[in-house]
Amino acid sequence: MRIVYCLILIICVFVNQSIAKDILFESPIEFTVNNNKCSFDKFCEKYINDVEIEKFIKNELKEDYVVVSLDECIDVALKNNFNIEIKNHDYKSSKYEFQNALSKFMPTLNTTAYIADYQGQILVGGVLNDKFHETAISVNITAEHKLTEGGKQIFEAKAAKYFEKSKKHEFNFSKSNTVYLTARYYYEMLLAKLEIEIYYRNLIERNAQLAYAVSLEKSGFGTIFDVVRSKNESAIAKAKLLRALNDFKLSQARLANIMGIKVETPIMPCEKDVIGVDYLDKKLSMETLFDYARTKREDMLAYKDIISYEKQVKNVYYTEFMPKPLINFQQQFQGTVNAGVRPNYIAAAYMTWAPGENVIVGTVTKIKAQKERIQAKILEYQNQLRNIQQEIVSSFSTMQLTQRELPILKNRVDYSKKSVELAMLRFNGGKGILLDVIQAQSTLVEANVEYNTSIIRYNISQLELLYESGIISYETIQEKYKNK
Repeated sequence: MRIVYCLILIICVFVNQSIAKDILFESPIEFTVNNNKCSFDKFCEKYINDVEIEKFIKNELKEDYVVVSLDECIDVALKNNFNIEIKNHDYKSSKYEFQNALSKFMPTLNTTAYIADYQGQILVGGVLNDKFHETAISVNITAEHKLTEGGKQIFEAKAAKYFEKSKKHEFNFSKSNTVYLTARYYYEMLLAKLEIEIYYRNLIERNAQLAYAVSLEKSGFGTIFDVVRSKNESAIAKAKLLRALNDFKLSQARLANIMGIKVETPIMPCEKDVIGVDYLDKKLSMETLFDYARTKREDMLAYKDIISYEKQVKNVYYTEFMPKPLINFQQQFQGTVNAGVRPNYIAAAYMTWAPGENVIVGTVTKIKAQKERIQAKILEYQNQLRNIQQEIVSSFSTMQLTQRELPILKNRVDYSKKSVELAMLRFNGGKGILLDVIQAQSTLVEANVEYNTSIIRYNISQLELLYESGIISYETIQEKYKNK
């Protein structure tokens, strides 16, 4: 019985589908939009060609955007980025700290003076002077030199110099980081804009299909199932468009933030379409890029200088075992108002020595702790190199993959467009059904999104390689971008 029942059900479905096809296409139906009658394909062609995506985004987000290009964004970011400003102040502070360390090689000068008025009675040698009145004057000028404090000042100056160099590298790296992030966020915003355009056109098509399905159902040639399915397709299209609008808004905020302008500033990429740009020299291999990362990347150079800084700090602790010589020179002027002021001179040399801090134990433990800190920094440096190597491998692989898949995805877009045309011809000729058109158009939407995403991924992967290897620059991106 089950087999018979299934056969009857299949036959009924087949017969119903055949009848639906015959009824659906024997009498082509036109529907009205804005009091103008037009066929389904003419509707899609007319309204999709009239799309003004910038105007649509402006109306939807209710903002007057500023059209910008990639090189303009990077130029503004390099001038206004907050992280660059912070690193710049850190670098200037380290320069003054180095100068302060050098100043310790200079002698210290000190001047003291006093004037004292004595009057009344005074006992001198057992004799009481009843009419004593004298004004004493004393001026003391002292010059002292610590003679490097057993080498401590030398190592402190070297440490300060390495610290200054590390801060300079961090400042330069902040520029590279800003250039990379600005370019990345710009392309992400461009992708969001293109997706809005794709999904907006898709929504127009889905609404056209919905209107067509409704008109068929009212005329008795369609079914409520077709209407419900078209409503579902329209709802999906609306949801995708809303997500694309939100992605665009978020990408605006990210880009504005890295540029150092008001985060809520509405900006719009100037491109109408995305183009693959060869930012990276095709002759560069992964090994070459990794070598560049070790020798050119500013944050890695900063790591090396920090390690050298920590080593000099360790040397400073060793000087606690050294004797501390000191020379002192004083010139004094002493006397009274009545007797006059006379000079005298004092020159002295001193030597102090202590067996380290807290009877050697304090200094030894500080040195051991510093050695461990140095080893930790070395391991951090090596680990960061490994992470960079991983990122280079990943970005290089992504670049090669997208480079190979771009022509394939371009063909897919062309095939999808042809499929839409054929589906529409079959539909208009009564040889196809509306579902074929819907599926062909949905495939075209997916193909367009994937193709644009792949181009953006290709551009960003190259920017990542330039950044990870430490050779990214505003000039390089500007040249390649303008010559695309």
